[in-house]
Amino acid sequence: MLEVLEALEASEALEFWRMLPIGMVIASIAMFFGLGGGVLWMPVLLMSTELDPKDAVICTIVIQFFGQLSATYSNHQAGLIDWRLVRLLMTFGIPAVIFGVLFSFRLHPVWIELVLGLTIFFIAYVFLRGDDFFVTGSDQADLEAARRGRSITMFGSVLTGFLGVGVGDWLVPFFNMQCKLAMVRSVATSIALMMILSSTALGVHILFRQTIEWRVVIPGVLGVLLGAQAGSRLLRRVPETHFKEFFVLMLVFIATHVTFNAL
Repeated sequence: MLEVLEALEASEALEFWRMLPIGMVIASIAMFFGLGGGVLWMPVLLMSTELDPKDAVICTIVIQFFGQLSATYSNHQAGLIDWRLVRLLMTFGIPAVIFGVLFSFRLHPVWIELVLGLTIFFIAYVFLRGDDFFVTGSDQADLEAARRGRSITMFGSVLTGFLGVGVGDWLVPFFNMQCKLAMVRSVATSIALMMILSSTALGVHILFRQTIEWRVVIPGVLGVLLGAQAGSRLLRRVPETHFKEFFVLMLVFIATHVTFNAL
């Protein structure tokens, strides 16, 4: 009996030290490209742990929430968040993210993996098209143009509840190009909105008494918090074009693995 307990403790310790550096790497990549992080957390959890897809969604949302909360606090202190934009779009995002969570409860886990793989393929395609289309922007968003982002917000929010994929993957370019908001403010505003949506999704999961695997979440959260601090310094030394090519190849590999694993 004692040997079994020691083996379990050793396994949990290995899980901790494995998820910690993974969290740092994912946070670094998310900062580099302005991604929500969920597009990487979901497949990594599916490939590196024995979690069911539905449990992986919950862990992804919890890990992202703490990272987004930390980033939102820092960005608010720096005055980078356009809260008018957040208030406008959260009224459409919150009902959509609730629908996404409830929808995930009714689907077979295989469908979650399949949709995740196809979503990652699409994001890889967007990166392949190039991202050299950003505009300079200003400190204040064009709210009239922002109202056209309701459908994007609702679509991304459903994916947040359904897959744990951040709405920022879709909103950052919209904020910058259509709302004419400066890129740094677009990212900060998107993170604040994602934090609210993640907390809503987490609240629904808790309300329905869904299990949270803290042995995975805690080291993931610590890794995200550390990676958010160290990531920007490390990635300044990496040429953006080379890193982008590697990242696209990695996304294609992950998407292929997740998709074929679901079939």
